[in-house]
Amino acid sequence: MKIKAIGFDIDGTLYPNYRLYIHSALGAAAHLRLFHHFGKIRKEIRKIRPVDDFQGLQAKLLGESFGISPVKAEYLLKEIVYGRWESTFRYMRPFPHLRTLIESLKKEGYRLGVLSDFPVEKKVDFLGLGGLWDATLSSEEVGYLKPNPEPFISLAEKLEVHPEDTLYVGNHYHYDVLGAKAAGMFTAHLSRRSPEDSQATFTFCNYKEFATKFHDFLKN
Repeated sequence: MKIKAIGFDIDGTLYPNYRLYIHSALGAAAHLRLFHHFGKIRKEIRKIRPVDDFQGLQAKLLGESFGISPVKAEYLLKEIVYGRWESTFRYMRPFPHLRTLIESLKKEGYRLGVLSDFPVEKKVDFLGLGGLWDATLSSEEVGYLKPNPEPFISLAEKLEVHPEDTLYVGNHYHYDVLGAKAAGMFTAHLSRRSPEDSQATFTFCNYKEFATKFHDFLKN
């Protein structure tokens, strides 16, 4: 099997989600209603097509849901939602064996990228994984969140490969696995409990196991 590039989700895939929850818990509790409405409109926005102005649409929907103006909503998104989440990354650490794996994949000649539904910005640097990627991309830049196909196709374009030559690695079955598969990619699901009828190319529970299963997959 010929794979030319590997894309990774960030949140819950490069580092354990529980660390983010722990370090952001107090801040989220102080703005509980805001984060509740934000979560609700993010689910809604995944289903909207077409999207001409992602940030404008998000601010509009949050304003309507939260009962404030789009201008106020945009301010809260920048200062509270994105600002607070990015600051918590100073405390994040990647999964064990991940950096070793990434460095090994680079030496083997694979093009590597990250794709997140949230702004990537300094996240990979805070994780100590800066400078390792051939492409970094936020779905928001594309205008469509996962599982829409556009973010995955755009990542493949930035990696200068076809989707069918790409393996996408993620922890969320619906957004990452099904989204990438629908875009024509192979998929690796980071999970200890995968669905019985999983459509992932393979499932793994840690990055040592990923290395083994990935090379077994290449032999088929």
